[in-house]
Amino acid sequence: MATERSNSILGSYRGKIGNVVLSDWNGTGTMRKTPEKQNKKKITQLQARQNKIFGMMNRFLKGAKTAINLGYQLPRKAKMTAYNAAVSYHLNQVTGKPDNPAPDFAKIKLSRPVNKTQQAWNPVLSAESEYKVTVKWELNPFPDMCTRLDDKVILVYYDTKINRFINFVNVAGRRDLSYTVNFIDWDEGHELHWYMFMASRDGKLVSETEYLGMITVKA
Repeated sequence: MATERSNSILGSYRGKIGNVVLSDWNGTGTMRKTPEKQNKKKITQLQARQNKIFGMMNRFLKGAKTAINLGYQLPRKAKMTAYNAAVSYHLNQVTGKPDNPAPDFAKIKLSRPVNKTQQAWNPVLSAESEYKVTVKWELNPFPDMCTRLDDKVILVYYDTKINRFINFVNVAGRRDLSYTVNFIDWDEGHELHWYMFMASRDGKLVSETEYLGMITVKA
């Protein structure tokens, strides 16, 4: 800000000239630059996109709350719920056009461990006849001290036709090495995205989420 003196070139001019404002302050002439205008349209478009992503992801993840509440571990001083943490994380895991965002299925994480156990070893997903889908895995040949045969398998799939998550919790253990889900003829042709993680029996340890891929139910 410049200040007018008795011999100032500002003279008696007051008001706005270009991006400069001439005014009086306590009887003294002053000059300041006007603040740059923000692009309100651009801000509004950005906010609208963020709101659309938030709404989409909130609706998408609601059906996976059971798995998320088991899989998302938070630091002791965290000021949010496991579900809110999951929504926050996934705001950047989107694909599609700005006006039609969609979840990036390969980047979905239904667990984010603080205290970690091992993932399933070499999981394989397969669609079988008679509307069956089977997940098989192996025992890790190099188990950590915390890895237990009775660790729980958490298996989740998302049905793109009905836009819904289905959670399977405590249906199998690490030692079982496989689990089969039986569907019905109505499910034929449905495309399902599958996710898997492990949790200790007491729930204190969880593994990272493994995206098993997309598979179609067949007769």
